Amino acid sequence: MDERIEKAFETANYMATLSNQKRIIKEEFEQQLIYYINGSTFQIDTNLISYVKTIIDLGHDEFVFIDSNNVPVSVSNVKEFFDNITSQYFKATQIYFEKYSDLRVKRKIKDIIGI
Repeated sequence: MDERIEKAFETANYMATLSNQKRIIKEEFEQQLIYYINGSTFQIDTNLISYVKTIIDLGHDEFVFIDSNNVPVSVSNVKEFFDNITSQYFKATQIYFEKYSDLRVKRKIKDIIGI
């Protein structure tokens, strides 16, 4: 096979593998941002964190939130809920950052797949 064609295939293969690994890392990150409480599911994001912080700032100790499935759920300790979701968000974000940073320096397919 022509050397140029072989090099093109290697590059295309590398780019496809890199793209796939980025997608997998992002999906893992999104899965780590799911929080369960009182039989309800919340997808943690900065909007949820800000909203819960606003509820705390308004002085509510107990509050009814609407979860990711549009189901109302009563949270009896809003401060604890806030602490849990922010902690989970920070941890998931750090792991995502580390995996993504590690992926960015890999230049060979076998190195990318090993992440």
